[in-house]
Amino acid sequence: MSQTHIYRSIIKIVRRNLTTENMVCLLLLPYLFFIFYIFIAAVILSDINAIIHQEKNLLVYAHIFTDTQSTAVTKNIDNYQIDFLPVPNILSVNDNSTKLNFSLLENNTDVYNVFVSLIIKDRNSGNVVEQIPYKFYEFGDISLPYTFQNVGDYIITFHARINGDPKYEVTPLTASFDISVVNPSEIPFIAWIISLTPIIAAIAGIVIYIDFFKKRNNRSRSATT
Repeated sequence: MSQTHIYRSIIKIVRRNLTTENMVCLLLLPYLFFIFYIFIAAVILSDINAIIHQEKNLLVYAHIFTDTQSTAVTKNIDNYQIDFLPVPNILSVNDNSTKLNFSLLENNTDVYNVFVSLIIKDRNSGNVVEQIPYKFYEFGDISLPYTFQNVGDYIITFHARINGDPKYEVTPLTASFDISVVNPSEIPFIAWIISLTPIIAAIAGIVIYIDFFKKRNNRSRSATT
């Protein structure tokens, strides 16, 4: 008996002993591995992008591009736009790398020569947590380092006195933004839950499909007997 014939016989025996459900599982297994590899690649790329993004925002003047930075928040007041982008996206307690980035624009063009102050309040109690005094900035793109000491919800109020503006040169232009600060131990869990959602959905869909296929086969066998 030739070796090829032996292999064919083995394959026939295996096929006879495999149930339809097992065959479906074997067929779907490569797809499951493919989804898993895509997930791992996405996590690695997201980490790399986060590192690059944080490095870019170490600059003192960091312009915010709202069309590419989806987490940025914009407030419109008269002809002015105030963009706010905290870095990292998920703020945590005692993180010395935290940056509060602002871009002040007039009709979507850069504003120059402004005095900026910042007030940070606890959103629940209304107490002032920090008050950063006015400082002159040559450009309207401003990055302020700040380390949060406690978990909680905060209101950040941006104050700007704009040279040459008859309304906002003395009375400051103000805009408030809501942020939340979490415990560092919560960040990996939140990130993994968000990343795992597509994988869980795909596995659930496959399990439902196999269960449906199994029940349909059982009904077909019952009908034939």
